[in-house]
Amino acid sequence: MNITCPKCGFGRTVNAAKLPPKAVMATCPKCEHRFKFREMPAEHIEPETDSTAQAPPVAPAVTPDAPPAPVQAAAPGPEAESSAAPPTTPPAPPQDEDLWNELAALKEEDDDEPGTEARPEPSLPIWEQVRSDYPRAFVHTFLEVVATPKAFFSAMPVGHGMLRPLFFFLIIIQAVALSQSVWQLLGIIPPSVFTENLDRTLQVALVLVLYPLEVCLFLFLDTAINHFFLRLFKADTKGFEGTFRAVVYSSAPMLLMVIPYIGLPLAMIGVVVYKFLGLRHVHGATTKQVLAVLVLPMLLAMTVAIILTLVVGGV
Repeated sequence: MNITCPKCGFGRTVNAAKLPPKAVMATCPKCEHRFKFREMPAEHIEPETDSTAQAPPVAPAVTPDAPPAPVQAAAPGPEAESSAAPPTTPPAPPQDEDLWNELAALKEEDDDEPGTEARPEPSLPIWEQVRSDYPRAFVHTFLEVVATPKAFFSAMPVGHGMLRPLFFFLIIIQAVALSQSVWQLLGIIPPSVFTENLDRTLQVALVLVLYPLEVCLFLFLDTAINHFFLRLFKADTKGFEGTFRAVVYSSAPMLLMVIPYIGLPLAMIGVVVYKFLGLRHVHGATTKQVLAVLVLPMLLAMTVAIILTLVVGGV
């Protein structure tokens, strides 16, 4: 069951079979708006009873041959008082159970429904908190992303801008560009197609300038595509900034590209894995939603490439 706040649009997916039977109200944890998300099931509505209504007295049966037995008044003893039925009280009307306050206690067996998982308190990465000692903050944040991606992305807040995350990304890209220049100068890897006819010094300068620009353009294009599909599958809960932060910090494995030859395939695999974790835990999306967000663009790109190849080959 998808439960969405009608005021701010924040939503979660919960297992309807595990909801309390009387739960009809929910309080949004984001904007604290209280709303009814379903009607009370009919089988859980208790009818009101009138405690004053009593059965009419029944006269004892009298036989015509036997005289009526004399009635003797006796003082009630302690046993009689204890055996007396307690006065009946009307049952309390069913109370609305606030669903969203109960979600933290619900434990889902299916991992595809992360809406019931308790999310940690939002916390900015160390890289965005410090105003000095940037190298230590960068290393700390990098290791946090690599070692504990679930906790890192689950606590990712929004509303703090995209400039500091972009600087984090540029440091990684500039380190990769510098390593590529060194390997080209040493002749370990060949120059690119666009710079192979240029002087080696000019090749290095172009790599240090053009490569970061090229990758940054791809970063924003990739983020826009991922965010479009997140909105398409109704998995967007943190806006474009949340998607940008997930994509930027999931690029940490790109640092493996400083290793010649084997670094590129390892970095590509790592980026895909960490992007999956980033989008899933930043937006609180399901596994199926994130897989669709990542796989569909690749399928569309492959389809376009095949069509273009057939068209060009036919010409």
